Amino acid sequence: MAQLEPQEKVLVSQEFLSTVHGELSCVSCHDGDAKSQEKKDAHMGMEPHPSIKTPDKACGDCHGEIVATAKNSLHATLSTFPTIIKTRSDMSKWDEIDKARGGHCAGCHTSCGGCHVSRPKFAKKGFVKGHVFQKHSDPLNQCTSCHGSRIGNEFYGNRGQGDIHAAKYDMDCVSCHKAEEMHAAAPKDLKGRYHLKEMVRCIDCHKDLEKGSVRDHTIHIGKVQCQVCHSQSYVNCYSCHTGMDKAGLRYFQNQKEVEKIRIGLNYEKGAPGADYNYMLVRHIPADPDLFAHYVKDALTNFANTPNWKRASPHNIQRKTWQNASCNNCHGNRELFLKTSDLLDYEQKANKKVVVSDRKVPKTVKAAKAASVPASTVRKGMVVTAAWVEHNHNKGIKIIDARDRKSYDKGHIEGAVSLNPLAAGLRYDWNEDRPMQLVDIKEIASILGEAGLSANDHIVVYDKNGRSAAFLIWILEYAGASKVSYLDGGIEAWHEAGYHTSNKEVEAKETVFKTNVRPELKADNSFVAENLNNPMAVVLDARFIPQAKGFAKHDKASRGGHIPGSVNVPLSALYMENGYLKKPEELLWMLKANYNITPDKTVITTCNTGQLAADSYFVLRYLGFKDVRVHDESWISWCAIN
Repeated sequence: MAQLEPQEKVLVSQEFLSTVHGELSCVSCHDGDAKSQEKKDAHMGMEPHPSIKTPDKACGDCHGEIVATAKNSLHATLSTFPTIIKTRSDMSKWDEIDKARGGHCAGCHTSCGGCHVSRPKFAKKGFVKGHVFQKHSDPLNQCTSCHGSRIGNEFYGNRGQGDIHAAKYDMDCVSCHKAEEMHAAAPKDLKGRYHLKEMVRCIDCHKDLEKGSVRDHTIHIGKVQCQVCHSQSYVNCYSCHTGMDKAGLRYFQNQKEVEKIRIGLNYEKGAPGADYNYMLVRHIPADPDLFAHYVKDALTNFANTPNWKRASPHNIQRKTWQNASCNNCHGNRELFLKTSDLLDYEQKANKKVVVSDRKVPKTVKAAKAASVPASTVRKGMVVTAAWVEHNHNKGIKIIDARDRKSYDKGHIEGAVSLNPLAAGLRYDWNEDRPMQLVDIKEIASILGEAGLSANDHIVVYDKNGRSAAFLIWILEYAGASKVSYLDGGIEAWHEAGYHTSNKEVEAKETVFKTNVRPELKADNSFVAENLNNPMAVVLDARFIPQAKGFAKHDKASRGGHIPGSVNVPLSALYMENGYLKKPEELLWMLKANYNITPDKTVITTCNTGQLAADSYFVLRYLGFKDVRVHDESWISWCAIN
């Protein structure tokens, strides 16, 4: 979500004045003194957020029937939050618990205005379209400004491939979550959001699947939640800790996030549409010390409610690795929630969610394996933390591609800091070739100063793959003969329990003798020449809204994409924190969902070349023979096309 300029937040557009709401006086909704000519007096008694404070008057005078229920909707009240927290709580301490909850867990609610005229209060407010009221909520500025870290990132390809409803069918949030659900009043005794009877379900649109042509639907309906077969991996958050800093400002902090899929047993079959046995479950960040800063031993009944809870990821694909072959799920113990997945304090809480060995569906003997394109994976391009530790003193050069502040906090011992985004490897924005690679002599000089030579075995790492893979492309373009990526980066190193250092490593300057590989880079002309080449594909690595053209990079003259390009969001290739999925899964996904195979020339593109280079690395690792980074990328392309 792009930041609004201060004037944008408050500017009432001329267009608003000619709308139905614009024909009303300001005080009709906001109160204040319309007769006064002085700002201070005119604003006396004014309510800036009338749909929060006085919804019956501000909105109900005209939309009474809607407001009557919407003011008690889950969006407005978050009523299921205290309901669930009470199940975990020592109720003798509820008043203190509720104050802590109100300070941290109640800030996300919104009202009519937060969905129809401005960004929600939680998202720092600000008019979306100059105070013009919109019947349908803006998915980027309103819906995902609150539902962003999980739903927004999943839906629009900031995590995984994105959702087919957005990528292929141009659907947004209200295409499924219509007014009947959003405005529905939540009963006072509602157990959880999935128990709301107006909640949308897959089968509301996808009807009579058991009677269709897909055999697997007939087999699985009534047994398995739709998302088990049609979702990608999703984020799981651990141990949210709340508190106040010295200035009295409230904060919360998750211990970690892990991207994975887990299938659990359905523990709430009473919920509407939940008549299946197996469902996806997501780890939520609740733990017994959630409110420990405010009240000790608050959640003594933590075990009363699972914290591996039913999930409905917004990253649906028709073809997923789970349904590529029966045995990608059947007999795959790793997919199903097991006792060893649980932390000590979670054992009792999640007993009814855990899938025992005997309840894991058995391997299907006659099932065919997923069809994966023939490819020679370049295994040496990806190394593990254990490999780096074992070869640490055997001549490898380790490069930390993170920013300098992160490096100084702690890095792999012996690693040299080289952040490719700040090292001068690209021209600045104000130069003739913004964000394109500088002259090869300058690149060689920078690499040499970092102590690198073309014949070194160079291992690069960061925190999520974005900088490390970008540097790997530059190294290979300049002629480095052996470059590897540390799978999982610094987090993998920490997880393995290996030592880090905060002592700066002074690089021993050397000469990087270049052997330029021009075939690893593509310019606008090469892209244009290959747009109609059936054996070439332009892979757009940006997230879905930018590829679709309804969001754009600040420096781009317009939104949109190169004609005929295929949008494969970068996060389809990298998991959370820089881990890569199994090569066979990546190869299958590229072929099945995008018709991208190793025999084709692949030109990767994005806004500035960085994400394109990150995609290049994964394709090279997978064994693609001809991969080229569109160095000029969309910023340059849209300026001349």
